[in-house]
Amino acid sequence: MNLRPDTYARSTLERYTGSAIDDFGSYIILCNFQRYVDDFASMTGAKVSAGYWSCAHSRERNISIINFGVGSPSAGIVVHCLSYLDNIQTVLMLGMCGGIDDNLQVGDFLIPTASVRDEGTSIHYIPKDVPAQPSFWINRICEKVITKETGVAPKTGIMLTTDYRMWEFDNEFIEYILKHRILAIDMEIATLFAVAYAMNVPIGAIMLISDLPLKKGGIKSKESASLIFNAFTQKHLQLGIAVIENIQQKSGEGITRLRSEW
Repeated sequence: MNLRPDTYARSTLERYTGSAIDDFGSYIILCNFQRYVDDFASMTGAKVSAGYWSCAHSRERNISIINFGVGSPSAGIVVHCLSYLDNIQTVLMLGMCGGIDDNLQVGDFLIPTASVRDEGTSIHYIPKDVPAQPSFWINRICEKVITKETGVAPKTGIMLTTDYRMWEFDNEFIEYILKHRILAIDMEIATLFAVAYAMNVPIGAIMLISDLPLKKGGIKSKESASLIFNAFTQKHLQLGIAVIENIQQKSGEGITRLRSEW
């Protein structure tokens, strides 16, 4: 069987989402939680589809949203597969992360400028000494939209992405985080950025501070997670859609020009 990377990637995307390739919009929102997909479907009238992942597609808005679950391997797979869509224009991650910096509070929005690669997937795409960074023109638009919509400029800075799930109880790991002045920590961002860079996919992210794991009582629990969803998820999603719509409006003059302007 002569299987090509493009056909295999598209087939994987269809199997994992329960969707046809033609269903996908040119603008993709990624998330880790079903609540975002359900809210997107409610807001746009889109139908929810599911395989291993869940998704919804709004043909009218030319936007698709995918809940790819949690972790670096899944993050790598989704961006790798999306890179083979014929008209991919922008990927935007709406993620949650643990706030490390003392000035961060639950509910704050963070725009990562880079993420330390403490995970096992990105090394298969770019060398160890290459930083994991987003498309900065998307970052600038995210900052502008969030500031306009909320009246507050989002925090920006360096995150750390790890596949070490129970790091909160490892003092040596915590010392490393503090020493390098990491703002926040998650499990996917570095992988998303690295794979997107390798596969030439424009990508950015708006992260929501969902917990403060180094503060007493700050580790996310089942109860606190529910409160976070109810209080902030819809706003987070609305900001993501507003960013995509802003990019769509500006790209009427051509996406190449849009990138150069920012």
